[in-house]
Amino acid sequence: MTEAEIFEFDLNGYIVYKDMLTRDQVGHMNGILDKHLADDAHGFPFLTLDPVFLELMALPRTLRIIRTMIGEWLRLDHAYGLQMDKLSVERGHVKPNLHGGLRHDHGEHQYQWFDGQMYNGLIVVMYALEDVNPGDGGLICVPGSHKSNFRFRPPVDSHLVANPSFMAGDMLIFTEALVHGTTTWTSDQRRRALLYKYSPGYSAWASAERLDQERELAANDLQRDLLRPPSVGKRTPIEIPDG
Repeated sequence: MTEAEIFEFDLNGYIVYKDMLTRDQVGHMNGILDKHLADDAHGFPFLTLDPVFLELMALPRTLRIIRTMIGEWLRLDHAYGLQMDKLSVERGHVKPNLHGGLRHDHGEHQYQWFDGQMYNGLIVVMYALEDVNPGDGGLICVPGSHKSNFRFRPPVDSHLVANPSFMAGDMLIFTEALVHGTTTWTSDQRRRALLYKYSPGYSAWASAERLDQERELAANDLQRDLLRPPSVGKRTPIEIPDG
């Protein structure tokens, strides 16, 4: 991360990176998901549908960014996809909400600096497979709340709440220490995104057994290392290739 990117993430608790995926990559992934998902799908597993999703889990450029946030011992904690349309509320898939925040979930959601180093708990990497234009809905958050000294969640229509926009192929990263959530999807176009959630190597939010099948499908050492169960003792840093 550059100094400007670190400043932005520290200020807001989230940051958008443009064009992390090419148009061809987005089209390929959408084609795979179209074959497996119903039109009314909401949250869905995807890592085992095609090798491309484990490859995306281990994208070197992304790993170098979140290494700055988490450290050398990072691991994938869990992953899922999200899909929404204008009927999602009627189907009961989503209720406008804000959740999370600093020290939420037994303190695992954390954000702090010590001795010139950033430390986070669970980090969310969200790849957009469809455009999210201003006012479309979907992800909302309270910028800066990852450093708040008060446990307070404003109403979703508060002036404190932001609805970030980002285009297909972009990547948005936020810390779970940020108060965040979802609001009603208003666009005529579908929302679809892939969420990869990474933790420090010693930490787990989801059960490590949930990744047993993914570990069996891992194609190389980097993927296997990212899918290791959490531990402190005898853990080695992730080796991220150039490129």
